Amino acid sequence: MRKIYNITIILLFTTSNLFAQDRSNIYTNLLNQFLYNPSLSNSSDNIYTCFNARGVVGGIDGSQRSYNFAIYSPLTSGTGIGAKVLTTSVGIFQTLNAEGAYSKLVKLNKNNNLSLGLSLGFTQVNIKSELLNGQVDLSDQTINSPDLNKIMVSSGAGATYRFKKNIEVGLSFPMIITGDKPMNSFFIANAAWNMYTGANKEWKIKPMVNYYNLRYSPEMVDMLLGGAWSDIVSITGGYRTNGSIIMAAGFNFKSLAINYAYYYHVNDLQKLAPAQNEIGIAFMFNKPQPKIAKKEPVSDQVIEDEIDKLNERLTGLINVAKTNPGLINIKKEMSKINVEIEKILKKYKITNSQQLLKIKELQNNIDSLIAKYND
Repeated sequence: MRKIYNITIILLFTTSNLFAQDRSNIYTNLLNQFLYNPSLSNSSDNIYTCFNARGVVGGIDGSQRSYNFAIYSPLTSGTGIGAKVLTTSVGIFQTLNAEGAYSKLVKLNKNNNLSLGLSLGFTQVNIKSELLNGQVDLSDQTINSPDLNKIMVSSGAGATYRFKKNIEVGLSFPMIITGDKPMNSFFIANAAWNMYTGANKEWKIKPMVNYYNLRYSPEMVDMLLGGAWSDIVSITGGYRTNGSIIMAAGFNFKSLAINYAYYYHVNDLQKLAPAQNEIGIAFMFNKPQPKIAKKEPVSDQVIEDEIDKLNERLTGLINVAKTNPGLINIKKEMSKINVEIEKILKKYKITNSQQLLKIKELQNNIDSLIAKYND
């Protein structure tokens, strides 16, 4: 009995150490790439929230199950923020990972852009002692060892390159830092090509490749082909080199998206479980827009009077500058008139062509005088 107890404790330490360091399996999902690539936090025009769950169909007790939540949104033009919470359980071990993310869009030119992202948070690893059987002495302090229950700083990084709406290439390091462990070699690379057809380009064909360089498992590759109609209905099929046939379908509505993926195991994985399910439910919310002051509905005469006052003011300044040079700072006063012109343009919705011409002439006169005094 004592021998069984000692073996159990050794396995606890060994498995916990590996489980604490390797969270790679939770990043091999297909329905929410933001979970492993923080550069996608600016990929939505509005607030995007997603709940994602993955588990086995049948199989042995204690198989891995994951429940994840993510939210991200554009912050300003070209930047995005987000957060993710990932929970995973395998047997008696449970991991919680929570990180915030920030991304910045770099426009290389009209058709090419690059998005860079970072994430930072913590990872908590613990054992669920209620699942230990009678062979383990729960009063032993080893069960509560810091090596089996700990919180670690975690961080990730990612980049996404896009060419128009056709080509997308991503590279991410979701576990670049975990506690005091050195940076590891786990990374995910993916590429997709969108091809559009139909009278209104409503049909989309999308070949995709995902490469996973895992830490404690053989590397994997997804070879997928997807199709979609008007971004409302989508289907995807393909093969994962660990021995899984992948089938997925999705329905996207105005503010709701439902996606489902089924992984059918045809290789050695079938001994653990015949298949896996993954489901993703997303909600989209409009980003609050700043209130724009309505332009005042006024008569043409009111606008005409304001423009005439600025013209009179300009004429007066010119006369003062001629009769009493140096009495006033002419360039400073001209700049003030320019500011007043901008206020008029913002305050009123001017459609009268004669008034627009008057404003244009006024601006040209001011620019000429400023240039003259600069000389």
